[in-house]
Amino acid sequence: MRFIGQRSDFGLIRIFRIFAGLVALVFLMLQVAPGPLQSQDPKNQKFMLLFSVTYGCIFLYLMIPGLENRLKKFYLPPALIAASVIPIAIINAKYRQFLGEGLPLNTLDDTMTVTVLLVFPLIITAWRYSFPIVFLFFVVIGFLDPILIIMVNESFTPDVYNAFNASLIRILALGAVGFVITELREIQRRERQALEDANRKLEEYARASERLAASRERNRIARDLHDTLAHTLSGLAIQLEAISTVIPHNNEKLDSMVEKARTTVRNGLGETRRALKALRASPLDDLGLLLALSRLAEDAGDRDNVVVNSTLPGETPDWDENLEEGVYRIAQEALENIVRHAHASHADLVLEGNENYLELRIKDNGRGFDAENLLDEGRYGLRGMKERANTLGGHLGVKSHTGKGTEIHFIWRGQP
Repeated sequence: MRFIGQRSDFGLIRIFRIFAGLVALVFLMLQVAPGPLQSQDPKNQKFMLLFSVTYGCIFLYLMIPGLENRLKKFYLPPALIAASVIPIAIINAKYRQFLGEGLPLNTLDDTMTVTVLLVFPLIITAWRYSFPIVFLFFVVIGFLDPILIIMVNESFTPDVYNAFNASLIRILALGAVGFVITELREIQRRERQALEDANRKLEEYARASERLAASRERNRIARDLHDTLAHTLSGLAIQLEAISTVIPHNNEKLDSMVEKARTTVRNGLGETRRALKALRASPLDDLGLLLALSRLAEDAGDRDNVVVNSTLPGETPDWDENLEEGVYRIAQEALENIVRHAHASHADLVLEGNENYLELRIKDNGRGFDAENLLDEGRYGLRGMKERANTLGGHLGVKSHTGKGTEIHFIWRGQP
């Protein structure tokens, strides 16, 4: 059974609860204070009491706290079955007793009463369930009433004939209402789906425009830094080289100061170039995460003659773009550290996970360092990776010992 309604239809259940309570109250009031046109026959009053008790029980069932959460999709069917079948059974029991005792029948009033009582269960069934369930509802209601009429009567009297015709009319009326409601629900579903598709396309367009604007801004900043800071540092490095050729060689203190300045400039120029490279549009925009990581591993191996083995999944799960960008930047920083500082001959890059889980491991056999003093040694690259991991909602661990290599381990877990 394909269940259409969700908890967003709680208002419909609440109305069903109110409907059942009001029906029970109305039939009870008709017993206590019957109207002038109402039959005073005790037998008729007995059947009205049955209606009151039936809908009172349905009301109490729908009022039980927490029952809907426990039964879930099995919560409504008992109430719908009771509200659909019991009124028909009561009316047929009335027909049997009245016909058996030769009492007159008010077929039109009974038909109107049952039709009104069946309309609301029909509305809920047509609104919350798929068409096969609605069709089954019509079949059961359609055959139940005539079958009961034929079974409880031994002869086909005019009263039985009138009751049978009234049942058929009720079935046709309910069928028409159910068909209209089902069609309206399908139209609403299609319109809602079309609106969701339009909103999704609009969101994708907005994200693409935002990424394009951010990419252009990063490229502009990168060009400005390259034309100003990078050129300035390059010129300063050349000037320091020239100074080192003209200063007296017997002045060790001056040589040391110039060498430190040269080292500082070279490091600053290298960091500037790395920042410029990071500012440029991400390779993920063109290659995707898996191919970008593979290229990153190949470039690292070519630059330092280190063998980098990459183990990547066959296809990228449905990860968020910010998560993929963060994973790429963490891998980029980790491989850069291996090339520049680790003096490693071998490294492994492993990425695995699914839609709600991601794990990245990068391990090398380099010289390592004391990971316990990580924050005290000014290792800004590793610190930046930790900050990026925290921003992504993940955790980054660093395992390293002097002479035993380093392992970077990033784990992210999404909402299940």
